[in-house]
Amino acid sequence: MVTIKTIRKKFGGNVCRQCINKEYGVHLLHTDCKYDMMMYPMLCPSCNEMKNIVSGLQISGLAKLMFK
Repeated sequence: MVTIKTIRKKFGGNVCRQCINKEYGVHLLHTDCKYDMMMYPMLCPSCNEMKNIVSGLQISGLAKLMFK
């Protein structure tokens, strides 16, 4: 089961939703993720683009990653 903790460990920090989708082959939506309190984009350490960084997952996001 993939959790936000395993994602942080693999990428070396929080990453954007698109990088999570690409790496694990899921289709996380904006509503499946929790974002930092900062409402502006930050640099994703994986793709090096300015995007909103995922800081946690909702129940629906965890369910999508459950068997990955």
